[in-house]
Amino acid sequence: MPTPSEVLWDRELHTAAKHKVYETYFNAWFPILLQSRYARGGITYAEGFAGPGEYADRSPGSPLIALRSALQCAAPPTPRRPVNFLLAERDGNRLYHLRGLLESELGSLDPTYLRSRGLTVDAREGDCETVLPRLLSEHQAWHKPMLVILDTWGAAVSFSLLRRIAGSKSAEAIVTIQPQHFVRFATDPEHFGDNIFGPVLWRDVQHQATPHKAEYIRSQYRRTLNEAAFRYVLDFQLADEKSNLLYLVYGKSTRTTASATETPVTRTSRRLQSNRRHRPQPSDGSSRNMLPAYPTSAPQSRRYATSRCSRPCTSPARRLRPSNDC
Repeated sequence: MPTPSEVLWDRELHTAAKHKVYETYFNAWFPILLQSRYARGGITYAEGFAGPGEYADRSPGSPLIALRSALQCAAPPTPRRPVNFLLAERDGNRLYHLRGLLESELGSLDPTYLRSRGLTVDAREGDCETVLPRLLSEHQAWHKPMLVILDTWGAAVSFSLLRRIAGSKSAEAIVTIQPQHFVRFATDPEHFGDNIFGPVLWRDVQHQATPHKAEYIRSQYRRTLNEAAFRYVLDFQLADEKSNLLYLVYGKSTRTTASATETPVTRTSRRLQSNRRHRPQPSDGSSRNMLPAYPTSAPQSRRYATSRCSRPCTSPARRLRPSNDC
């Protein structure tokens, strides 16, 4: 979709599904990390494209969803297990609106008051590529558990930023990428795609059959996250009524959770699988570990969201179901 010029805009259906995925993951991530041995050093939630914090219908955006998940979880932040909320937003008017919502949610944005609650909230104006690394450095978030949401308008972020985040040994990231951005301009030598995919070849999408072009971009972007040093990669596919696709691509550098057998990803998958509206998982009794994996075939086109990963993943939303290669 085109980038809106208004401070607030309408929330589309696939955006609602995306936020449901986020919320389900946040509800697992915060309590697991805040009850782990890593919590004493602090954990960080960061966004590079924070937006105004809500939509025209007043439904919350991802910063508020994350904040509420942290405050309402089984082990909320305290001064002994603090949480940093680091938010970058390029548009000054949207940032002003976001700060107002955060103040209403928390009662005050005074740093001393927030520290007494185990919180640091730093919402800053500027470009993600510049401001986000600076925020992470100033708050000493590198090499501590952090979840970074890079929810662009589908154009993803630079490979250099991905590589820097993945270099932090306890980092997780979720990036949005819209294949149409790259399918249409693969023959343009000046297109920014080379900066996005880094060493991974993507321009060969022009030689793929039309039904498989989006799938090719998805698989190549998974490779991009692996090249950036994310050890574990999975993705969700979201589609609107017009079959416009948006991929949520998740990457994790190393394991830093409280349990050696359960991570936020596995706990989220287990919770999502309990939704009775989803199709049952394969009954062959096979075990699938979450390991780096590249898909070998393109699934058929669907008008609802799907997930692709190397362990069983389902969605909390009615139209979000397992993909063919799950």
